[in-house]
Amino acid sequence: MKSTSLTVLLALALRTCASGACLESFDYIIIGAGTSGLVVANRLSENLSVTVAVIEPGTDQRNNSNVTSTEFGKGLDTPIDWNYASIRQPNAGNRTFAMHAGKAWGGTSTINGMTYIRGNVAEFDAWEKLGNPGWNWKSIFPYFKRSEKYTAPTKSQQAAGATYESRYHGFTGPLHVGYIPALKNGSFAPVVIKTWERLSIPHNPDLNSGSVRGFGMGPQTLDSELDIRYDSARAYLHPAEHRPNLKMFKGTGKRITWARGKSGDGGLVALGVEVINDGGEATLLRVEKEVVLSAGALRTPLVLEASGVGNSNILKSLGIETRINLPGVGENLVEQPSHFLMYSGDLPSAASAYHAYVTAADLFGANLSAVEEVTRASIPTWARAAADASGPGSLDVHAIEKVLQIQHDLLFKYNATAAEILVVIAPGNILASNYWALFPFSRGSVHLGLRSKLDEPVVDPRIFLADFDASTMVAAARVVEKFWSSEPMKTQASVTGPVVSGDFDLPGNATDAQWHAYLRNTGKQPPPFPATHPP
Repeated sequence: MKSTSLTVLLALALRTCASGACLESFDYIIIGAGTSGLVVANRLSENLSVTVAVIEPGTDQRNNSNVTSTEFGKGLDTPIDWNYASIRQPNAGNRTFAMHAGKAWGGTSTINGMTYIRGNVAEFDAWEKLGNPGWNWKSIFPYFKRSEKYTAPTKSQQAAGATYESRYHGFTGPLHVGYIPALKNGSFAPVVIKTWERLSIPHNPDLNSGSVRGFGMGPQTLDSELDIRYDSARAYLHPAEHRPNLKMFKGTGKRITWARGKSGDGGLVALGVEVINDGGEATLLRVEKEVVLSAGALRTPLVLEASGVGNSNILKSLGIETRINLPGVGENLVEQPSHFLMYSGDLPSAASAYHAYVTAADLFGANLSAVEEVTRASIPTWARAAADASGPGSLDVHAIEKVLQIQHDLLFKYNATAAEILVVIAPGNILASNYWALFPFSRGSVHLGLRSKLDEPVVDPRIFLADFDASTMVAAARVVEKFWSSEPMKTQASVTGPVVSGDFDLPGNATDAQWHAYLRNTGKQPPPFPATHPP
């Protein structure tokens, strides 16, 4: 047992049993059965000498057609989507934005776009620069391969644009990765490839190599033969659910309970987890070794705050006793601004989408040096803006500056990709590009609104708090515009447009000011057509 007095445990057990909810004890308790939590549950429970509990408010959705389908968007805005709403964003038309997150065994992997593309080598190496020795591309790449069960594309799928290099993939792991069987139409791929190459965006033979720049078709987390989504539950929980030492609990892991350690330093150790069922009744699960908090980006901070871990000023306003003053809890939320442009054209619908990853050099061209200099000089201003928006005592400005400086180096020194652009052929003669910034400098937050309501987070992504993010989106939009108006795409697809949604007027040859206004007032919307691949 982890430095917890027997007297405290016995007293707590008596109180709990008297209320009708007797304690169960586990070596490990995992809060959240999502993308990561189930991987941990699987690996820990391989050792049959330890017991593992997983707490999840969602349920088993393995037979839900919205989950098994490989068509993106089927699970959005359904009961398995938390569908949180952000607060109004003053820099983005004063609108609110949907923040999708999965509510099921498998978490957000049950509703996401399934795209399986690793980041740039420099991104993973940056983890080590931030103070995590041993966390870099070289050390984690073998685990990428170990987790993957890659199905190589067929000849017809390769004709449609799917390419790969076997040295970057694993073939025996639990997570199926491949391409949908419907990917057989090869008439569109050569047009896309030639158009991007004329814009100096090269074809990338494998987007999972750690060198991401260029154009290619990324695989997805799916079973190519059965044509079903391979979410975290299917990959990691279903094969392990027969283990007698692994137990799923339906409910919300509300808070971690604490006890003082025996070391004499006054430190806290986890005593257990309070679980709330659908009827509002509380049960306490006792932990012998560790609590693993894996509730996702939008819920993990809420559990910490409900447990007394966070900014003491925020906890006091919520009526929660501060157990550990940790001001960074709920801060540094990063949300990638997203947008799309649509055109009219004449091409057969494609069964998937094509990715193009572009760098700052691709976006800003001859202005790159000037943009780099202005961006570097703006880092202190953006750091101060993030700290001020979070309130007194929330963030260390110098720490934010360090993170933003490393991010600046990724973009301008190591040429990490700055934006992603999808090319989609949709029903109804719609040609579309969804695009987003990969490294926004804006920083937001997520906190408890009321101590009793973990299902109602206060989410403030602070979209476009840093003006560079809007400039990146404008530059990406111009690349999209150039793509659809370039040969051979323009002629072979009979491209006309763009087709602007809503009442906003975006003229041809729009100025930077017009692009900024358009993006700030219409961005982050889902495509108005049934997409077969993620935005």
